[in-house]
Amino acid sequence: MLAGPGARSGIAALTLTGVLWGSIGVVVRLLQDGGLPTLSIAFWRLVCACVVLVPLLGASGLAPLRAGALRSRRLAAVSVASLAFQLLFFVAVRDAGVAVATLVALGLAPVALAVAEAARARVMPDARALAVLGCALAGLALVTGSGGTAGPRPLLGLVAAIGSGLAYAASTAVSGPLSTRLGPLAITFASSLIGAVLLAPVAIVTRASLPRTPTSVAGVIWLGVIATVVAYGLFYTGLRTTPGSVAMILTLLEPVTAVGLAAVLLGERLTAANVLGGALLVAAVAALYLRPPPRRA
Repeated sequence: MLAGPGARSGIAALTLTGVLWGSIGVVVRLLQDGGLPTLSIAFWRLVCACVVLVPLLGASGLAPLRAGALRSRRLAAVSVASLAFQLLFFVAVRDAGVAVATLVALGLAPVALAVAEAARARVMPDARALAVLGCALAGLALVTGSGGTAGPRPLLGLVAAIGSGLAYAASTAVSGPLSTRLGPLAITFASSLIGAVLLAPVAIVTRASLPRTPTSVAGVIWLGVIATVVAYGLFYTGLRTTPGSVAMILTLLEPVTAVGLAAVLLGERLTAANVLGGALLVAAVAALYLRPPPRRA
């Protein structure tokens, strides 16, 4: 039986999330090449998101958080896992290159979550779900397999990418029910605030560099507003009606967007494998949209 419009709107929100997140790798790489350290990028991104979200939420939007939600163990787990995912991904990009970081982190997350959901429900995924997952992972491998350059510490980068993928899966699994109770923007603000507070002592001790050039300021604003406030708001909206493992597949449009942006903005060459991989990922997303999975309870 086909799911209703609510399921499709959730899929559309998650699809747009993947497109917006596709800009992160290019922007982070430009900021790193411009001399802004990884920790500084992560810290100022979260600070920027909090500054934007306070007036957007207003008193009524912040009320659930003042009522004690910030002390919720579930919210703390989401915040820590989201922060770990971002930091480890940035480290993996630096140490192992964009291709390896993207392939391992984003490829491992949907597999880990699909296994966890199947184990919890004690039901094996059906053939169609496995086919869509396989199509998406094959597309991801083709999109990232020939892109980017190897980093200076590939082994450490690989370990960081694995940790990033597992943290991404854990954050997604926990945040689905929470987004329904708090609302997408409230959970985005709370997780950004907790992440910024956790990073603040390290940022103070290490004197986290301020973005000083127009390019670095614009990059941090983009990461904070577009790739965090808008993208995570859409992400948590989609998780209200979409299973986490399916959400992971939909956000695999991130590397397709990243490769396209790298070709347009950085002059990187697109290969036939990149194009074929992008087509497979789009096909997987189309299959999910045409026949949405059962609505999340």
